[in-house]
Amino acid sequence: MYRLRNNSRQQGINVISADGLSRHLYEPLTKLESMKNKLSLLILQVLFMGCQSPSAEAEQQGSSLPTVLSNPVVQTAAIVHNTEHLDWQSLRINGKFPLATTVNNIDGLLGKPDSVNTIDWAETCSSNFRSEDSKLAYYGGYRFEQFEDSLDFRSVDFRKNKELFLQSKDFKLNSSTTLDEVRKRFPNTATNIDKMNVYEVGEVEAIALPPSKALYEGHWLLMFQNGKLIRIDDWFPC
Repeated sequence: MYRLRNNSRQQGINVISADGLSRHLYEPLTKLESMKNKLSLLILQVLFMGCQSPSAEAEQQGSSLPTVLSNPVVQTAAIVHNTEHLDWQSLRINGKFPLATTVNNIDGLLGKPDSVNTIDWAETCSSNFRSEDSKLAYYGGYRFEQFEDSLDFRSVDFRKNKELFLQSKDFKLNSSTTLDEVRKRFPNTATNIDKMNVYEVGEVEAIALPPSKALYEGHWLLMFQNGKLIRIDDWFPC
């Protein structure tokens, strides 16, 4: 926020009394001359004050007014947001738990993990993870970042388990979700479909979908083969 600074200063007229001047300047004069001079000075003072006081008042009033720009510029912040998004906070793992959950919750839902692996930081972008102590936990087709007793969703591969799904209100994402269905729900986003080769997957059609209404660097990467959803990654740039 910018603040205008008022640099105007109060202007005033320092009035010196005529009586003081007469004593200081005219004490050597005779009494008659002194009276004449006093009368002359009084007349001059009245004339002087009559001429000067209106301008002094105007100057004083003018200096007390706030500074007004002749051409004020109104600054408005541009409101920019995603018109289409798949809300990260609304999604539930198999319709049960949020994407940030606990080991106990997922163990109870899916059983013990297939594996929990250390991360090869030389081959991985560290900014994608919470801590250097994080690991990767695999539950069937789900992949999580595990940090102590917490799990953060990273991806799901529907080819590995047809029973897996993510639920957002009335929208269910699983191996039966089609590209046409996603196009209908997110028509603007789905106009940008990229073809890419993914390691251990092959060529896919991919849609990058924002995870929130607010602007965010990361996005969901929805991958399709033969018109069917096969994988979702929570993708974030390194």
